[in-house]
Order: sequence, then C-alpha cells, then structure tokens
Amino acid sequence: SIHYNSTIKMMEFCNGTDWLPIGLAEVLYASQYPPAQSGTYVTATTNYTGMYPYYTTDPTKSLTGGNSLNSWQSSPGNDTNQRFHIDLGSSKLIKRIYYENAHNSGIKTACGAKDFTFWGSNDPGAFASLTYSIDADPNGTWAWHQLSTSQTSFNQHSSNNVAEPRYILLTNTESYRYYAFKFANNYGDTTCGISVRRIELQTENGWK
Repeated sequence: SIHYNSTIKMMEFCNGTDWLPIGLAEVLYASQYPPAQSGTYVTATTNYTGMYPYYTTDPTKSLTGGNSLNSWQSSPGNDTNQRFHIDLGSSKLIKRIYYENAHNSGIKTACGAKDFTFWGSNDPGAFASLTYSIDADPNGTWAWHQLSTSQTSFNQHSSNNVAEPRYILLTNTESYRYYAFKFANNYGDTTCGISVRRIELQTENGWK
C-alpha cells in the first residue's frame, strides 16, 4: 500500500485504485487588520512622538531603514510594563502572530520587545483600559482572557537592515475583537522604551 517512486523521487500510497504521492499539508494564513490605521483602533500605554502604535500594524510601512514613522516605541524610559491593544473591528479567530522586532536601519535592536503575554476580549472596556496590572474590571463589567502562545518572547532582530519575519502560533479556539500584548521588557536598552517594527494578527485561511 506504500512504495517509493524512483522516477519522481517521492513516496507514494495506493488509494485503492491509483498510486498518489505523499505530501505535507501547509496551513495558509491571512493577516487581519484594524478597520483603520489610527489611534482609534491601535493604542498603547505610552508612545514616543512620531512612533505611534498604529504604525506597527500598517502593512504599508517600511520594514527597513529608519524606525521613525515606521514602528511603535513607548516613551523613553518606559522600557517595562507596556500594553499594546488592537481592535480588529469584529471578532476574529487569531491563530498566528507575525512580527518584525525593532531596529533602526539595523541598529538599536536592544529596544525590541522581549517577554510578553497575549490576551483576547470582546469587551470595549478592556480595550480602553491601558493599565498594565489590570486584566479585569473589579466591578466585573469586562475582562481580558490570556491566550497560550508557542513562545513567550519576541526574538531580537539581527544587526542587519533587513526584513526579518517571525511567527508565533496560538492554540486559541475563541474569536475576539480586541487583542492585547503585555510587553514586560525589552532587550536591555535603557535609553529607549519598548519598540516593535511590525505586528499582524493572522487567521487560518485554508490548506495547500
């Protein structure tokens, strides 16, 4: 019921009638963006002038060159405990995070986000609350739900002025409209805050 085809150099199996090659299935993903790239839909605890949160979710921004107008950075000195919130406009089942960590033409990579947790909610009150330590309203009107991720830190960008896509998988089975990163720290640069070049939240979009 299984053999090696030396002509096409692949293993084949018999489906009862024909011999067919054995292949690997690949999941396809689609990026889900906020309804608009603005402070209405993408916010953070703090930001540096010219490096607003919604620059990080905007796919038209450059992944190379200078970081100003192309990425988010918290205000200088705020290199710990920063929230980063995204409103997708409607509930989406996010299964993968695509990110490019911080760099400025290949330098200042230690400003990049490091340890994080990831959260989902369908409550607008959760999206509006940017206090790092509060994950639920004491009165019970809203709450964030922590989601499991395949890793709990962003990789530091290399010291090269290049695009460097990274991916983190989720086992999440619930759809949420609002998503939050809680960034605990950066890679040790105390002269800047916490910074990320690109974040795109992705849904599964079929197989090939």
